[in-house]
Amino acid sequence: MDDLDIHFKLLGGRPIYIEQAGYLTIPSLENIVDINMSLYNSFLASLLIDKSMIKSDLDNNVTNFDIFYANCYHNEEFRANAFAAIYLFFSESPILKELEHSVYIEIGKGQINHSNFNLIQKIIRLGNNVEIQNEPEFKPANSRAKKMIEMILKNRAKQPKEKKEKIDLHSIVAGLAWKDNGLSLFDLYKMNIYQIYNGLYVSNNIDNYHHTITALYAGTLDGKSIKMADIHWANKLK
Repeated sequence: MDDLDIHFKLLGGRPIYIEQAGYLTIPSLENIVDINMSLYNSFLASLLIDKSMIKSDLDNNVTNFDIFYANCYHNEEFRANAFAAIYLFFSESPILKELEHSVYIEIGKGQINHSNFNLIQKIIRLGNNVEIQNEPEFKPANSRAKKMIEMILKNRAKQPKEKKEKIDLHSIVAGLAWKDNGLSLFDLYKMNIYQIYNGLYVSNNIDNYHHTITALYAGTLDGKSIKMADIHWANKLK
């Protein structure tokens, strides 16, 4: 799927079709608040498990899905959390499945497997404005899960540590709600996280553009040092 298609789907709050798996939907803030933000964050942590965060070198054949499936298979707590997360995003109850030469997670008439798990993770990261840090930040699973993972990657899986930020989702929602932009708390609660962060970035761009124009007209800013095309509020977001 083209990245532009993904971004448009997320911006419009539309379900995104995943080959073999079915439709993935990023929940609205209202739905997230109903299940509790802390629980939702734990859902993200389980689904976004990443082999790049493991300390030692891994065999190239080991995938994020291998690590995810191993934890689901042997760690009851991890499995319960991961399955609740899958149900939230796909509206289907997951079941672990094994064939002679492969494993997968059945969801309704579809499945999550090696071929689509990376795309699922990518969409969830984009939809929730999550950045994966390229350093080991997972805590070990239980002993049985650890043994199975060691068999695959000869290391252990850890869950992401919480990162302290000056701005968080709560402060963004509160700021946008009280900003003179025509949005209310009720409007924002109907949006997904992608839409809310997009609103923050675009609002900042518009403010910066207007402040620059005002400063130019007031003569407090040297216009020769400014490329207006570079600061236009409709420029692509990075």
